[in-house]
Amino acid sequence: MTFFKTVLASLSLASLTAVTACASPHHSASLKPAASAQDNGYVKPGADIRYTHSLKSQLSVGEITTFALGLSENYVNGTLQVSLGTDGDISIVSANTQMSFDMVSEASHEMNISIVGKSNGRHYINVQALAISPSGESQPRIFSIPVQVGPPTAKKPDVNMKIMEDGEAIVEMEAQEVIK
Repeated sequence: MTFFKTVLASLSLASLTAVTACASPHHSASLKPAASAQDNGYVKPGADIRYTHSLKSQLSVGEITTFALGLSENYVNGTLQVSLGTDGDISIVSANTQMSFDMVSEASHEMNISIVGKSNGRHYINVQALAISPSGESQPRIFSIPVQVGPPTAKKPDVNMKIMEDGEAIVEMEAQEVIK
């Protein structure tokens, strides 16, 4: 009898999983990636948008650098809207901080971006990409591109850091337990 209960429980769980997957907002019929993006069965939440860039690894303060940002998607139709922003110590000096592209199956879209660093340190270019279906449904993908301006600075070691016998680094802190 327990064998049948186990099989019944497994079937119920599988049915529930299938219903949940169908109801997921990331798998809608109007904004669905082409079949090649779903061959492995896993679809990352959000829009199916990937990126590459040709930004060199280190810039100097005041140096204007232009690089290519490539965006690729596997949608068969719709619009891809892209907006760029920065964290303040780096500026985008090119005029194309917002662009729109027509999405077609396995298309690649390129933006040429010019930036200038205002101060040394690790800064970020924030990219907000929005895949919009012809019916108006949208899915976002947000990512950041790190930009090193000037030489990398070493982090100051924590004065409370201790290395254990196994090589693990820990920080001991005083604590007081209060029981109420």
